Amino acid sequence: MMMGLLRDSYTIYLREMLIFKSNIRTNMVRSITFPLIILLFFGTLGSGFVRGVSIAVVNYANNPQSQQFVSYLSSQNKQVVIKSVTSQSSALAMLDGGSINMVVVILPNFPGTKSGSPSVDLYYTNSFARLGNSLQFVTQAASYFGADASASSAVRQGFIPQSNSNPQVSENVVSGATGSYEAYLAAGVISMVVVFGSIFGGGISLITDRQLGNLKAFLIAPIRKEAIVLGKIASGTTQSIIYGFAALAIALILGVRPATGPIGYLWMTLIIALLAIGFSGITIILASKINKVEVYAIVAQMTGLPLWFISGGITPINTLPGWLAALSVADPLTYSSAGMRSLIISGYYPLSSAIVQISILAIFAIICVAIAMKIFKGTIE
Repeated sequence: MMMGLLRDSYTIYLREMLIFKSNIRTNMVRSITFPLIILLFFGTLGSGFVRGVSIAVVNYANNPQSQQFVSYLSSQNKQVVIKSVTSQSSALAMLDGGSINMVVVILPNFPGTKSGSPSVDLYYTNSFARLGNSLQFVTQAASYFGADASASSAVRQGFIPQSNSNPQVSENVVSGATGSYEAYLAAGVISMVVVFGSIFGGGISLITDRQLGNLKAFLIAPIRKEAIVLGKIASGTTQSIIYGFAALAIALILGVRPATGPIGYLWMTLIIALLAIGFSGITIILASKINKVEVYAIVAQMTGLPLWFISGGITPINTLPGWLAALSVADPLTYSSAGMRSLIISGYYPLSSAIVQISILAIFAIICVAIAMKIFKGTIE
């Protein structure tokens, strides 16, 4: 029985892929245009300031100047969120776990204007994608307080650092290499391309088959009805993987290089596949209830776009309003984007993160396929 289901599903799959091949030029142009526009026109926007950046501060100096420095940083609550931590090891553990974006260690010799040695150590994983101009902001703040340790003066003068001051800040990149905003954006764009690939895959095919009468032919044919759903989901998944790697190819051309090397492509294939399976299931659910391609396209895009916006695909989730950030927890795109971003930017994929993200995407895929099969079967009966 299982072999028969797989054989029938494979037959439907081959048929769908032949249709895809006959329109491959149009399909590829459509899939490439979106990531190309986003990366080219929006990739340079990441150099701007990102609000709400979380910074852990370890104050080993604990002198009046350092306390004024921390007070000033804390007063900029719309730009950075300061968390006081007692030890550098604890702060770096928080950074490695992703709960903060940067660690500021104020050394005992702060402000260190006479010694000439660094009096502030900064640790971060990616100065562009997660930090925006906050890295420059903290560096200039340390420079200003090194030249004139007066928080009130800094506020009164609009916080304009003196051009001849020595920053006396050492920057330490941890957990992989730095990256550009294009690198940050690439992960979200690939996820979105996968979603759009699913939208233009099995869902539209099911509606057109219904309109052309092909679906009736499938239903009276000696094949398992579940094979129709599985075959269309499989073809939609394959197409989405092709689209996803087309988007990655564009990112590579623009200079984005996955820091994890060859193994990263295997992880990305798994993430893309699970995301594609889940959204292919969603498109079958929508197509089972919608009879017009125009209506389906509007509903499907209205489903996909909001999920992309709250997934951290454009800006970090901690910059979103609280209620949107809470919704992102239930968004599968959040986990696909975060996983691919680790592979592209950080240079490693922590096992703890991989288990959580892959498991959530796998559960999402299984649930969507199961619901799609049930709703499709209920629709045709």
